[in-house]
Amino acid sequence: MNAANWLSSFAVDASNGDGVAIANAFLPDGFWRDYLPFGWTLQTLEGRDAIQAFADERAQATSFQNPVFEGRSDDAEGFFRFETRHGPGRGHIRMDDGLCKTLFTMLDGLHETSFAKQSDAPFVLVAGGGQGGLALGAQLQDLGVPYLIIDKYPRVGDQWRSRYESLVLHDPVWYDHMPFKPFPDDWPVFTPKDQMGDWLEDYAQELGLNVWTNTELKDARFDESTGMWAADVVRNGQRTTLNPTHLVMALGLSGFPNVPTFRGSDTFEGPQMHSSAYKGGAAFAGQDVVVVGANNSAHDIASDLVRFDARPVMVQRSSTLVVDQMDYCERLLGPLYSEAAIQRGITTDKADILQASMPLRLLESAHRKLWDGIREDRKDYYGRLNTAGFSLDFAEDGTGLGMKYRRTASGYYIDVGGAAMVMDGRIGIRSGHGIGHVSERALHLENAEALKADAIVYATGYGDMTDWVAALIDADTAARVGPCWGYGSGTKGDPGPWIGELRNMWVETAQRGLWFTGGNLSQARYFSRLLALQLAKRHRARTSSTGRSHLSPAAHVEWGG
Repeated sequence: MNAANWLSSFAVDASNGDGVAIANAFLPDGFWRDYLPFGWTLQTLEGRDAIQAFADERAQATSFQNPVFEGRSDDAEGFFRFETRHGPGRGHIRMDDGLCKTLFTMLDGLHETSFAKQSDAPFVLVAGGGQGGLALGAQLQDLGVPYLIIDKYPRVGDQWRSRYESLVLHDPVWYDHMPFKPFPDDWPVFTPKDQMGDWLEDYAQELGLNVWTNTELKDARFDESTGMWAADVVRNGQRTTLNPTHLVMALGLSGFPNVPTFRGSDTFEGPQMHSSAYKGGAAFAGQDVVVVGANNSAHDIASDLVRFDARPVMVQRSSTLVVDQMDYCERLLGPLYSEAAIQRGITTDKADILQASMPLRLLESAHRKLWDGIREDRKDYYGRLNTAGFSLDFAEDGTGLGMKYRRTASGYYIDVGGAAMVMDGRIGIRSGHGIGHVSERALHLENAEALKADAIVYATGYGDMTDWVAALIDADTAARVGPCWGYGSGTKGDPGPWIGELRNMWVETAQRGLWFTGGNLSQARYFSRLLALQLAKRHRARTSSTGRSHLSPAAHVEWGG
């Protein structure tokens, strides 16, 4: 059976609610990844038993119909479109010997859209005006959902402008487009941080997004009786309470900076700072600087220090995955996100669907093979890093960068020049020994080596996103929600059980009305639509029950500005 015929049969079985027939049309270990149209959440079903149970419950009610396969009639793999009672959908299918290996279904829109007036109070309050918050605001606006984005910085994009001067995105432009407004053809492949900040500001202005700058969320309380939040915000020094139904945390991929405290830290005579406070190497020209950490930020900072003739030493407390930027762009991202991919007809839209269509269980296997090849091809490169004393890993199960990112979003460096500096000694490296204590002008390792230091930079990462929940709502809510990110791989930092989707991301959490968005620009682009559709469905249900757009006591507030 080819893919087109399989989809036609699937539509019939779905309309009949025949879970047995649907499950038997998959391989015994087949996968169905459904992003909203059937289950109204992001989920992956593995194996016939799980697929049958899901289909028995959800298939008939979804009214899946009119599948249109976009490939050739005899293709065993390809894209397709379909309709449901809620709205149109997109999908992708892979066949193997007449049975389905992977099915991906995603909702693409709603048949009915609410048309909210700008004077309506926000049904959704988005805390954070970076790429995640802005992309979500654009999608909510497109779907007619009243929203407000708040951001603590004076200007949209300042969260990028405030970073260290040498920061440039490691991801290529083809991977980073925002929804509704892609980068122009003459955009640099790797975007400097100030240019990224300016682009986000232009994005918000051109799309007319509802953004309050100079506005910080101070406290939020959910009222179970009304189903609404009381969100206390301070805007330009004045306190205001907003009453949205949904609160989206768009405050970045992480929580608060992790700043370790070592014995004697209070005696150190030079500056100590977290990497988030580092602004540039000019202040440390000609100095000895110890950088605690050896991942992306540590390498970027150490490389920047070298530019100013400083003498950086990175203290590597655990092994790091390193990948040359060319391998990252060409071998990891290039098949889907590159100029070559576009020339093959793989648009950003198709690339996003292809990426989402691959279940994480299969992605692990594919990436393990990919990284076996990279390690073999780059034996000399990795050998020179080892000779320099650098401790390498490729994820504990060999699955590499893509899975490390999904598990902990840490433990790696995309090499944009720092590795060569480690190899030739311009960046010192100390690995395999813990930190003992700090004295007035040195950081002392447990092996008794004293690293002379005029300054110490702690490139030691961040806490979990639910840190924000504990700080802004309360600790009990944070505990009930649980950790964000990771998918239950059972590896270090990502304990089981297996979930198969990123925890608490782009779906409603255990706290009613509380959501998270975060990640890189690619994730902001793709998942913003799925998150917005879930919120739009809830808004439509609310307006249908009341006969009007939801108004709150804050409805008198004028949006914008």
